[in-house]
Formats: sequence, structure tokens, C-alpha cells
Amino acid sequence: MDFSDKKEEIRRAADIVQVIGQYVQLKKQGQNYIGLCPFHSEKTPSFTVSQEKQIYHCFGCGRGGDIFNFWMEYHNLTFPQALKDLARQYNVSLPEYNNSPGNRKKSDLIEFLFEINELAGRYFHDVLIKRPVGKPGRDYFSERKLSQDTISKFRLGYAVNSWDGLVTFLERKDIPLDKAAKAGLIVSNTTNGYYDRFRGRIIFPIFNLNHQIIGFGGRVLDNSLPKYLNSPDTPLYHKGRYLYGLDSAYKDVRTKGFSIIVEGYMDLLALRQHGVTNVVATLGTALTSDQVRRLKSYAKKVIVLFDSDDAGKQAALKSFPLFLNEDLSAKVLVLPGGEDPDSFINKYGITKFDELLGNSIPIFDFYLDQALANEEPGVDGRIRLIKDVLPIFMELEDRTAKFLYIHLFSEKTGIDEGEIWEELRLDERKLKKGSGLNEFKDRLVSVLDTKKYGSDLQFLKLLAHYPEKIDNFRDQQWELIVSDKNIVKIIKVLMEKFPFKGSLYEVEEFLDDPITREQLRVALISNPYDKDIVDQAVGEFLNKISKMRISQSISRARAEGNIEAINHLIKEKQGLDLRNKRN
Repeated sequence: MDFSDKKEEIRRAADIVQVIGQYVQLKKQGQNYIGLCPFHSEKTPSFTVSQEKQIYHCFGCGRGGDIFNFWMEYHNLTFPQALKDLARQYNVSLPEYNNSPGNRKKSDLIEFLFEINELAGRYFHDVLIKRPVGKPGRDYFSERKLSQDTISKFRLGYAVNSWDGLVTFLERKDIPLDKAAKAGLIVSNTTNGYYDRFRGRIIFPIFNLNHQIIGFGGRVLDNSLPKYLNSPDTPLYHKGRYLYGLDSAYKDVRTKGFSIIVEGYMDLLALRQHGVTNVVATLGTALTSDQVRRLKSYAKKVIVLFDSDDAGKQAALKSFPLFLNEDLSAKVLVLPGGEDPDSFINKYGITKFDELLGNSIPIFDFYLDQALANEEPGVDGRIRLIKDVLPIFMELEDRTAKFLYIHLFSEKTGIDEGEIWEELRLDERKLKKGSGLNEFKDRLVSVLDTKKYGSDLQFLKLLAHYPEKIDNFRDQQWELIVSDKNIVKIIKVLMEKFPFKGSLYEVEEFLDDPITREQLRVALISNPYDKDIVDQAVGEFLNKISKMRISQSISRARAEGNIEAINHLIKEKQGLDLRNKRN
């Protein structure tokens, strides 16, 4: 089914700057908007959004497209899901979607997994709130001083201590159990049956930014292990990509200008209940660069609030290179007396918490304080200190920052900088790998190098921004002035499809490889010719085509020894030069 009309209707209703601006901090620069790319690590903005063309393009990683591409990429969705989401947001009605069998199967599975998670979320919440078997969960939350409002807002639940509580519920709802297993809710056993993954645990639904349940976390009520159990990676859920509570916090993170990161679900819920709205939590794993990059989209300051035990301190220290490499200003708040965020906020309240928040310290200063406090005497202590810090320095990508922090470390510890650099060089030799960044830069330069392509990109830019000028070149030998085969492909499609039914960007759908698509986006998103010189540019390109045609004809005539043709062509060239001088 052709959805081009509906896509165009959504494009007219939506503004790509407003849509992307929810998730990426954009600033006006000339005719476009720029920001830090949400899809790769960068410190200098190369992510560009064109409001006029309603497209985006990252000059760093090459990703780009229209509003639908962004929605799919950022939210990890298929096209049908993105289409439905955006149509619902902008009140555009859609007919029944008929996709290719392969894509339809994948899309249907994703939709069905969301439905199963929603059902499971309701089941767990219902057990907690209404059923006698949910009393252990209710008692636990009451003991931890969570209000009914917080329980309802975060849709908390309880999984009964039974092997088949959820399995039985899903069977009654006619849910195929193999699909529930794909959602990570149940597990197959050796007898071709299934059992509940979560048993005897309080349940924390995990939401994406569209407020859909993508997974669950469960906590035991006794001392059994594992204390926390999360959904496995599924088509919906990847634990290294998401943060608990980000769906309800990202607007406040942007408003307040910083985010607070805690380790546990209960820490987050306690802080939220006391009015701390810009807090998110990790999902049972170490913080990842993907998670840090997501936070960077909303604010460039972070306060790490991990538990004050050794494990919490180590988690804070390991996160240091992530923040620095993403150019995020990170501080650490250490709670006194072995408190965790949950116990502290309930014991001392929000006023005392805010006071401590104001006294948070830069994360590297925190590291140095910890290192010196635990330093062992003698040579062994010195060696251990260097070995502990080397992995952190190894992960720092910015060489200037690396020099600075090594200098600070040397000053505080008394260890000679030369010793540190020598150890670092030895370790770097062991781990040296090819740099994807250099390949990346080479590819980008290749796309944008006007010396390599001559006027190819300029010619493409003229036709892309002023497609009404295409007819001027349709019957001309324009390929004489375009040396890049990919740009030739793009121009042929432009000429074939003009005039365009919808957005000019849709021409990308007719290009069969990523390089040509990227070059079209680069041309579309770059600044156009000033309108007052467009006709002049058309004339110059036509003149260049004529010169190339005459030069090639002269070469052929010389090869054939046709003196009469040579003289005629030379006169034609001289006449062309004379007209150009007059103009």
C-alpha cells in the first residue's frame, strides 16, 4: 500500500525541529539547527536539522533522514510502528497497513510483545493492589514508606511466589507462551513447558520514552540471590541502552540543567516521592556510553549518587571516563554514615538532601580522595595506585584532558608524571587497535571533499535546492561535468522523478545504496545558492557543459585528422568565450 500521502500529511502536521528537539538540544545556526548527535559520541555538534527540508543529517556518523527515520532510530522501532506513533500524535488517520511479509512479521511481533508486556504489567499491579497473595508486596512498600500515589504512578507490582502465576494468567488470555518467552516474561523448561521468570518479587515496569513497557525489574523480599532480576535482552529491551525513570524525568532534567543518577529502583522512587524529579537509575548493570549519551541530549551536567559502600564508590569511579569522553560535567555526592538515597531522604528530608547536593564534588577529585585514603605504604602501594588509575586514563579519548588529569594525579600523589606516561604507553601498545574514528573521518572527508569532486557537489546542490531548474539540463550532456558516479545516480533519479509528488527528500527511497543517500542529504541540508545568483549558476554550468562538449569533439576530430571539423569547433569555442566575456 502506498503511504506517501499519509507520510506527507504527517510531515505537514509535524515540525522535525520540534520532534527531534524533544530528545536533542538544538541551536539555530544559519538556516539550520545543530546539536550533539544522539547516535554516536561527539563533543563538537555535527548533527544538523533542516527545518525547511524537514530532514536531519549527522556529518559525523552519516546517519540521517526524515522524521520517520529519526523516530525509528531513536526509539528502536519498525517503520509501521513509527508511522502509527506519529499518526496518533498528529491526528492523522491511517488505513490498514499491508507490508512485505518479512517486515510485517517483524512489526507484528514487536506490537504483540508490547501488548503482552502491557498485560503482564496490569497483572502484576493488580496482584499487588487487590489480591490477598499480593500482601507481601504491599507490606514491603509500606515498610519502605512508598505512597499509593507513587505505586500507581510507576505501576509497581508483585509476582506471586509460584512457578506458574503469570503463565496461567497468560494462557487464560489466549497468549501464545512462546511469544511471552520472547518478551522475557517466562522461561521454557526441559519438558516443553514454561515457568514464570519473576517469582516472589516486587515488580518495577521499565518504560521507553513513549511510555510503553519494554521490560521488568524484580526485587526479592528476603536475602535470596540474585537480589535483583531484570528482563533479558529482547526485541524491545536492551538494558545497556535504557535508564529507569527517564521517560518521566527527561523534561525536568532539561529544565533543571542536570540529572541525578542513582543505582536502584527504590532509590529513585524515594527521591521522586520527595519531589526530586530529575533523577534516573541504572538497570542493574554498570553505566554505559549509550545511557550517558541519552542523558547528554537533555543536559550537560550529571551528579552521581551511588551507595557509599565500596561497590557504589567503584561504580562511580568506573563511570568517570564515560562522562569525560561524552563531554559531560560529572560530580559525585557521597552520603554520610553509610546511608543510601532511599534511607537518607526518608530520614532527613528534601531540605537536607538539597544541601548535600550543593556540596557534590567533581568526580576526579572524588577518585583522588578515595585513592589517597586507601593508599598502602611503600613501593607496593605506589604500584597498586598506578595500576588502579591506568584503566581510567586509558579510556580517556581527549589527549588534552588526559594530560590534565595525569598532572593532577601526579600532584596529589607525588608519583612522577613520567612514570605514569611510561606505564600508559606500555599498556596502550598491548591494547592498540585500529581506530574506527580515523576511518570515520576519512569517509566524511570523502563525502565533502570538493577538490576531489570538483563542482559535482555544487551542481547537485543547485538541482536539489532548485529542482525547477532541472529542465534546463535535461537535454544537455550534463554528465560531462560530473565525475562522481554516485552523484550521477542521484541526478538521474532527480530528473526522472521531477516534478515530485511529495517531499523532495523522498527521492532518497529510489537510491539503492547508503553513500548516494548520504550525498543527497548533504546536498539538501547544506546552505542553498542565494536566489539572486541561481540563474547565473545555471548559466555557468551550461557554459561548462558546452566547453566540455567542444573540447571532446576537438579531440575526436584530431584523432580522425578532420581539419575542417577542428577549425569549425575552434570558432565555436571562441564564440562561446566571447559571449561569456560580454555577459
